[in-house]
Amino acid sequence: MKRISLTLVALVMLVVFAAGMAQADSISAYLGFSREVNEALAKRIEEKTGIEVKNVTLSWGEIWARLRSEAPRFNADMVMSFGGAAALEGTQKGYYEAYQSPAWEDIDPSFKSPDGTYYALGTFSFVLVGNKTKLAEKGYAMPTSWKELLDPKWKGQIVVPSPRTSGTAFMINYSFLSLFGEKDGWKFLEDLDNNIAFYTRSGNAPTDLVARGEYLLGITADENVLKRINDGYPLEWNVPAEGIGYEGNYCVILKGTRKLELAKKVVDYLGSQDCSEFIASMGYIPPRPGIASGLYGENLPRFIDLDHAWAYKNQRDIMLNWKRKFMMKETEDAKKVGDEREKSGG
Repeated sequence: MKRISLTLVALVMLVVFAAGMAQADSISAYLGFSREVNEALAKRIEEKTGIEVKNVTLSWGEIWARLRSEAPRFNADMVMSFGGAAALEGTQKGYYEAYQSPAWEDIDPSFKSPDGTYYALGTFSFVLVGNKTKLAEKGYAMPTSWKELLDPKWKGQIVVPSPRTSGTAFMINYSFLSLFGEKDGWKFLEDLDNNIAFYTRSGNAPTDLVARGEYLLGITADENVLKRINDGYPLEWNVPAEGIGYEGNYCVILKGTRKLELAKKVVDYLGSQDCSEFIASMGYIPPRPGIASGLYGENLPRFIDLDHAWAYKNQRDIMLNWKRKFMMKETEDAKKVGDEREKSGG
């Protein structure tokens, strides 16, 4: 009887130990890619490292708001994909752990901070998308210049994300300010506003709204475009003649995590050849050179000459100006359309 009891105790201890090990090999993370990309990346990380990534999909603005409200006791171990402004400001505030990953040593310095507090998992951009079927029905051609979007024929047929919640949208706005100059840039955005149906909460929502044929055109994050085309939607895209803006998908380890060693292993994987190839297959431009993007191919698109440091420094003023000019329209349109139409993250 005593021997049986000892055996049962041993079995219970083994089960408890196994459960503890399973729990130990997981991290929690805020992910700012689209929901589909987040899930695919988390699955890939687990396949390659054995570490489960319990992820929460949030827009970049939502991630940064959470970090500020949670500091210094964060409810996640890592962030994967948010903007450069949050990466820089969070570093200044001491939000992130510094880790010099050996996997990133041979990657261009522009994709990482000197002290290892943040790494950029490649870049993403915004593109112009259109619905082939609906455009053909109207007899319209896909615009090849951003200024063509100001034609009154597009009134109520363009969807664009809101910079109040979307990091993509902030990048879109400061790209146009850089392209046309501040004065003419704001004039362009005001004229464009006349044709915008409504501003979406997420940077990816215009992709789906246009793909489904609810609107003719959208300015959208490029991350779900390839997926929707492969899914069979009549979606087309282009890079207008003036070019597009770009941002990094920044990744950090949050200060105070109890899973520091696991988080370091994840960062090591993010710097691997396999991860760059995986990221590129979904349409991004990866941090490692010589890997073709699934969306853009081997040749990089034409980029607008951006001063990211200026944009980050002036983010508050840019946002205040945008709200003064467009927030009333955004609020009114949100009431008409409803959040249920948006099922994408980003």
